[in-house]
Amino acid sequence: MAQEISRRNGIAMSRIHVSIIVVAVAAIIAAGSAAQAQKGLIPQKALSLDMAMAMAQGSLDKCRSMNYKCAITVLDATGRTIIALQDDGANLHRFDVAKKKAYTALVYRRPSKDVVEGWSAKTAEPKPLQEGTMPNPPIEGTIDMGGGLPINVGNDTIGAIAVSGAPGWDMDEACAKAGIDKVAALLK
Repeated sequence: MAQEISRRNGIAMSRIHVSIIVVAVAAIIAAGSAAQAQKGLIPQKALSLDMAMAMAQGSLDKCRSMNYKCAITVLDATGRTIIALQDDGANLHRFDVAKKKAYTALVYRRPSKDVVEGWSAKTAEPKPLQEGTMPNPPIEGTIDMGGGLPINVGNDTIGAIAVSGAPGWDMDEACAKAGIDKVAALLK
């Protein structure tokens, strides 16, 4: 009888050891799979065409409410144009300028006005140049004008929007912000 109990305890202990080993191996495999997944596809948030159109329309509505004839550009995270439009009566150059303002905000991941102010401050100082504060525009496609805003979700910049044609950078930026505000609840 004592031998039978000892044998049963041995089997129970073996089953416990096997269970622990199985759980440990499963954890190692899962950790390895997670590491492999990081080397594969990257999940990310991106602007849809519908969201870009809603933003552009929000900006256009704000511009029109103030009688501004503007151009609006929305870029995705890679700098490609999702939508660009120019209101009736806007000056010809506004279309190109809006894209460059949006690209500046995207590249530097901050309002294009802040970038320009950084460039301006750096040209007046004898200090060495730092990233984001270089003299006018060091990156092809950027422009030294305000009116472009990055589109952020948390700490990620997923695109940019810009307006050109209002009487001043602050008003361009206010119109661009109206576009972002229109979809703010979806930017989470």
